[in-house]
This record gives sequence, C-alpha cells and structure tokens, in this order.
Amino acid sequence: MTGSDSLRFPAEFEPQRAVWLGWPTHDAKRGLSAIRTHLNLVRVLADHVAVRLATQDATETGAVEYLLKAHGVPTEAVELYPIRHDDVWFRDMGPIFLTDGAGRVVVQKFRFNGWGYDRVGARGVRLDGQVPDRVAEALGLELRSSELISEGGDRTFNGRGTLITVEAVECQRNPGMSRDEIAAEFERVFGVRHVIWLKRGVYDDDHPFDGTLPGPDGLRDIVPCLTTGGHVDEHCRFVSPSAVLVAEVNEEEAESSAIADVTRRRLEENVAILRAANDQDGNPLTIHRIPVPDPLFATMGPGDAVYDTYRAKYGDGFVYPLGDSVKTIAAASYCNFLITNGAVLAPRYWRPGLAASIRRKDEQARKILETLFPDREVHTLDVRALNFGGGGIHCVTQQEPAVA
Repeated sequence: MTGSDSLRFPAEFEPQRAVWLGWPTHDAKRGLSAIRTHLNLVRVLADHVAVRLATQDATETGAVEYLLKAHGVPTEAVELYPIRHDDVWFRDMGPIFLTDGAGRVVVQKFRFNGWGYDRVGARGVRLDGQVPDRVAEALGLELRSSELISEGGDRTFNGRGTLITVEAVECQRNPGMSRDEIAAEFERVFGVRHVIWLKRGVYDDDHPFDGTLPGPDGLRDIVPCLTTGGHVDEHCRFVSPSAVLVAEVNEEEAESSAIADVTRRRLEENVAILRAANDQDGNPLTIHRIPVPDPLFATMGPGDAVYDTYRAKYGDGFVYPLGDSVKTIAAASYCNFLITNGAVLAPRYWRPGLAASIRRKDEQARKILETLFPDREVHTLDVRALNFGGGGIHCVTQQEPAVA
C-alpha cells in the first residue's frame, strides 16, 4: 500500500459496523421537514445496520429518543452521541474511518471550508470541522489530520486501490496545489494507488460563484441551492471493484433544456475519461448508466433557511435579493444513494400530481439499482428536504467499516 501503516478507506459496498448521521439543525425549505426525512432514513437503516446519530447535547438526545420511539424506530439499533454540529452533511465534514483490516480503525479528517463558501475559521464551518475530533474522542480512536481541503462527497472508492474524484472541485478548494500534489495526498491518506480525475460535475451542481442557471423560460434566474461545485456522488459511483455507475442525459432531454444540454456534454466527457481509464491493476472499468431526474424547481424566500443564511457573489453579476424570493433548483440525483449492509437507500421523486415521466424514471432507476445490487434490498425515499439544501442521502451519511 502507498498509505502509511497500510490503512485504507474500505469501499462502501464492503461490510459496515455502523452508519453515522447528524440530527437536523434546520429545514432548508419551509414545508419540507428534515427531521421527518431523517426519521425515515434511520428507520430503514436500523433494520440493516447500527445507526450512530449525533445530537447537539443531552437535552436534544432525550427529545430525539422520544421521537424515534414515537415513530416506531427500533431504538436498540440506534446510538446517540452528543456532538455539536452546524449542519447535517456528515459525508463531507464528518468522520472518515480508515482501517488496516486487522481490527485497527482510525478517524481521518481534512480541512473544511464550507464547500468553498466560507473561511475555514467561520463559526459554523469551524464547528462542523471539529466533528471528526469529537467522534474520535467519543469512540476512543486515533485521529489523523491532513491539510488538504476536501469533502467525502467528492470521492468514490473501489476498495482495491482506485479513487475517482472531480478536478473542478478539488482544485477549487486547493488553488495553491497542483492536481498531482492533491493526488499524492489522497494516496498517502487513503492508501490508494490510482486516482482517476473526472473534469466537472452536473451543471445544476455548479458553484453559485460561477453564476446563475438558465430556467425553463430561457432566463438565467435559477439560483443553485448551496451546491458543491460538482461532487462525484451526484453523477458517478463505484458499485463494485470493477464497475462504475454514471448519470446519463439522453439527446431528447438535452435538446429540451439548457441545463440538461450542458450536463449531457459534461457527463459524456467524463464517460470518455472512464472508458480510457484502468483500475489500479491496469484493468478496464465496466460502465453502467442511470438517468438524471427531471429538474425540480421551486422558489425560496425569507423564512427558508437556505435563503436566510446565504448570500453569494454570482459570477454573472446576479444580485441576490433582500426580502424577495428567488427561483431555485434541487440537487436531485439518482446517484446520491447509500450502500449499506443488505440494503441500498436511494431517492425517489414522483408524488401525486407530478408528471408521469418522473414516475417512469423513478422506476427505471430502482430497477437499475436492483440489478446492480441483487443481494441487497433497494429502499426508495422522498428526500426533497435534503435536495433543496444542496445534497441527498449519500451526503448526510457516513459509514463506519466493520473490522475483523
């Protein structure tokens, strides 16, 4: 192994001891309950894997215990830890568990700057950046640190020595480092031998600093919802040691939407990179495709947490209004799923009153996941409360590997 002490980050489809989440601190959009979404996530997870849930303090721990029992969650499978956090995106700022496969586990952390929105030392960012420290302390595990700024949602592993990440994200976070320097740090930390670099993510996950997006009426007035700038878990995932699942926009969709058109070109560029790439042993990758959901548009205004807590300087000169609503698009993706013991937790988007095309895509995506994971139950959940906050199921979860 390249990494020190032969530590590695096990692939998500390997056995897990637990899955970590943070209890919600707010609703991104009024009417979409993050607490209800988390209750549903925990209920499904608890049937397959131990759940470790971070609360703010002992008082909230008591309230969460009551809610779990009231909603029929088997509490014997849930452990609560008072670990303060500002937001719920535990994939990005939570603990990273490395193991040597012989019973030793350590917690790894990177520097965190709020996805490039804030200074590393900003209060909420600083609080979230300390979550790995608190987890390591609670579990009595060694804590290791890296000076690299990086988030877990921009890394997917095959568990054999290959990592896939996105150049636009990692280089935006670390402007003083070359791609080779970033890759060398990934190799040191994770014990990987090969890094595959995709160019960019889906268009509607672009960083707001790059500008607003074109809406259905052709006007550039769509504001992304605290997006990451292109995290890999929105469009490309390892589903086995030799296979990846990549989002796909078809030609008809690209012709009908400016956002879909840009996303299609980016995804096909990434697929070309993957077709030309090999794994750590020089073997080609098998590529599967899954559709991109129909776009979910909404408006946000005063009282919506995303609106109230964020003001951006948009690259195209758009001025964020004070007191008026803005048009937004959800971070919707069928690639933003969690693989755990015996199960896959994936999003669904159709509900009564929506277009039949959304229902067809939901069913198509589910069938694809069932084919790729024949030994796991595929559970689909409504996670719009997460999508309108800029993420999804994978973003709010982080697995702790099982050890011998």
